[in-house]
Amino acid sequence: MSKELILYHYPQSPFAEKVRMAMGLKKLNWRSVIVDRIPPRPHLNALTGGYRRVPVLQVGADVYCDTHLILKTLDRLRPDSPALFSNRITQPMCWWWDKAMFVPMIKLRLGLLGDKFSKEWLEDRQKFDPHISFTKEDNEKDIPLNAQRINAHLVWLTDMLDDGREFLLRDSSPSALDITAYHIIWAIKNNMENETKDLLPGLSQPKLVSWFERIAALGHGTNKEMTSEDAFDVAKQAEPTEPTYIENKTKTEWHAGQRIRVTPDDTGRVPVEGILVAADDYEIVLRLTDEKAGNINVHFPRAGFDVIPV
Repeated sequence: MSKELILYHYPQSPFAEKVRMAMGLKKLNWRSVIVDRIPPRPHLNALTGGYRRVPVLQVGADVYCDTHLILKTLDRLRPDSPALFSNRITQPMCWWWDKAMFVPMIKLRLGLLGDKFSKEWLEDRQKFDPHISFTKEDNEKDIPLNAQRINAHLVWLTDMLDDGREFLLRDSSPSALDITAYHIIWAIKNNMENETKDLLPGLSQPKLVSWFERIAALGHGTNKEMTSEDAFDVAKQAEPTEPTYIENKTKTEWHAGQRIRVTPDDTGRVPVEGILVAADDYEIVLRLTDEKAGNINVHFPRAGFDVIPV
């Protein structure tokens, strides 16, 4: 059975950049499947049961959703490479950064450059996240507010580096927090660096600039492109692995074999239904059966996802 790491992503995605940087930090070999920024994505859709978000990691007939779980999975599957998580602080710190920074970053970009996006992309993202407006007009008036929100967290990030450490949590090596913080700043620099020079003075702090350059130097590991058809064939020729690392100690009203629905609790709220294979406090695994791909195990993190019996 193939143990290749197959990443579905597109170049502009900040969250995909987080996973690509994780591949670089861990010095991994992986296969790259480029998908469209806007659905449909038929092969990926069949493997995930309709899960809307990207990136997605595939290993054989196991599919992993959400970057928080993908990064933990990379550590589990490739323990002989540098660790992304060496302590219990890293995961909640990553959660803080993503939750605090992503929406203000998107809204700031829409306020500054909302007229540069295609109509199709704006319409798709409005469905993806109906809680915010994706028009330039609505976000333009909030440019100072969203810049203020971003700057407040950039100050905290710079404070963490103030003692001279090279990385956010450890002096000697980077962690998942470094690449999580990096990917939002990467998105700002890639898409609106000139427009935010005066708005985001925190980005020009020397220690933050040096840290960003150190993380950028990690690269993306070594990847080779793969078509979605070939990746689908990998799943079709494999069988899902038994998640023996999950001890099923969590006391819930669910039981293995029960039909369960899993839905993101914030954006891209497309539910995925399947048969419960295993669950603990950190992860839930559903078995899906596709008429062409066969049996697939789809893995979700517990944090950030609503789980209910069908």
